Order: sequence, then C-alpha cells, then structure tokens
Amino acid sequence: MNDLSRQRNINEKLYTISTDQFKELFWKEGKEYFRKRHRHFVVDDQNRSFLDLICKYFTNDPLFEKKCNGELRKGLLIFGPCGTGKSSIFDIVQIISKKYKLKNLRFSNISVHDLVTKYSLEGEYLVERYRKGKVHFDDLGTERIANSWGVKEKLMGRMIELRYNEFKQKGTKTFITTNLTIKDLNKFYGNGFDDSRNRFADRLYEMFNFIPLDGDSRRF
Repeated sequence: MNDLSRQRNINEKLYTISTDQFKELFWKEGKEYFRKRHRHFVVDDQNRSFLDLICKYFTNDPLFEKKCNGELRKGLLIFGPCGTGKSSIFDIVQIISKKYKLKNLRFSNISVHDLVTKYSLEGEYLVERYRKGKVHFDDLGTERIANSWGVKEKLMGRMIELRYNEFKQKGTKTFITTNLTIKDLNKFYGNGFDDSRNRFADRLYEMFNFIPLDGDSRRF
C-alpha cells in the first residue's frame, strides 16, 4: 500500500462513523456539555425518538428516511417549545465534529439575532458569508426586522431564498431551530399568503425535514 492509499484509508476512518458509535459519542459529550451548564443530560420518553432520528441523520443512516419519511439529502428544521434542547443538539454535534475530526459533520452556527445585528454593521458581506456552506440558524422567526442603510427587510426570508438556490445547485444543507410552528413561519415570512401562493413555504418544504421536539422545558 502506498502513502496516498494509506492516508486515504486513515481519512475514511476519521470521517466515517456508525449510528451506534455516534450515539456513544453523543451521550458522552452531551453529559459533559450539560454538566458545564450545571444541568443533566437526560434521555427519556420525550426526547428518545427524536435523538435516535438525529443520530441516524448525522451518520447518513438509511433508517432515518424510513422512520420519519424524510430525506437525508435535505436539511433539518427542528421546531418545538422553548427549553426542550433544540439548540443544544447542534452545539453537541459541533463539539463532536471538532473533537473527533469528523469533518463531514461540521457546520457554521449563528443565531438569527446575531445575524441581524451584524448585518447592520457588515451589510451584504455578511449575507455572502452565510449563504454558502452548511449553516445552523438558531431561533428563526424571533429576530427583529433588519436595517442596513435605511433599507428594512425580513433578512432570513431572503437568506432562505439564497440558500435554496445553493441547495438546488450544490445540495448544500441548512439547519434551523425555531420555537414557531411551520404554519407560523410560513405566515410570517410569506407575508400572510396561503401555502399554495407562498414562495417561502414552497422553499421550506423542498429544503427541509421537519422534526418536532415537544415536551417540557429542561432549563429548570
């Protein structure tokens, strides 16, 4: 075996992981993540099925598609009440990707609040940065109206449109967490149009697997 083949085999081992292996890492790093926040990582009836789907998704397990009638080629839109652990899931996946050199799991991570705030300072440079590559946008639908040079807009509506084009052309995935229902998101960003005339709704249905995370807040 030559050096190039040997390095390729090493890379494949580094970047390939089974669902069971990922679950073990998720449990280990999840406990540490919440310990640092003086909380406990608990797997129970409210989140067990959800976490199983997440682990299958990030390891490209075909069972993901069978269990939720989803598509691995699409991104994730996770919705549910405050405090159920939606944002934490992506923080833990990001920790695992960096700590264990799982390059295929890496993505950028930004809250929509920070995005809108930075947009007022950086303008279109910021849009260009986040329209490409895998990105997790946290708290969609709770941001204020963006304002750059006196021009006001629902920035995330435009960002989804741009990322839809990236998805169509390159298969680029987007991850979203939100406290709003899909109906509420479509109403807000689609300017009140019903789904049949709602461009934003059409983009969401094509880009995302919709996965709910219900239950009581785990912050108390």
